[in-house]
Amino acid sequence: MPRSRPRRTRIRLSATERAELQRILAARTSTQQAAYRAEIILRVADGQTDASIAQEMGLAVRTVFVWRHRFAEHRLAGLKDRPKCPPPRRYHAEIQARLLVLACQKPSEVDPTRDGQTYWSIKDLAQYVAAHPELGLGHPSKSTIGVILKRHQVRLDRLRDLDERPRSRLRHQSRGHHRTTAEPTQ
Repeated sequence: MPRSRPRRTRIRLSATERAELQRILAARTSTQQAAYRAEIILRVADGQTDASIAQEMGLAVRTVFVWRHRFAEHRLAGLKDRPKCPPPRRYHAEIQARLLVLACQKPSEVDPTRDGQTYWSIKDLAQYVAAHPELGLGHPSKSTIGVILKRHQVRLDRLRDLDERPRSRLRHQSRGHHRTTAEPTQ
């Protein structure tokens, strides 16, 4: 069965859009990217195919295709660069610190209903924070809590191990090597 080609999106420009695209193309202050995008859309509106535009301008056909569809969907606003930086963090340093303090405490000490629970799981911690808005920690997801803990190199399973091991057999980690610290002999 032959593969069907995607239908070309037909572009019809208003007089205002055409004038703006021509202004961008002719302006000395426009970036090269903006001028390329404007020229692509003007050629598309004049009825040229993606392949012929790409060949004449020395671009990939996919580039022409992308800008045609972005313009068809968002018009002139679609020709602007999308933001490349991640959005600002929702959980700033103070909230992260308070979350870390909570994670390092025994759940049974924080919440009497969790009697016998010696350590938090990420799921338990997320549920507890969500159920207690008075803590002022927001409503972080399990994955967000996991990222915060990892960023600060806190492992909940290691916190549990510290409480369950006798102090004389506490293992220290140093550059990937394990050594056991024994109590001093007399």
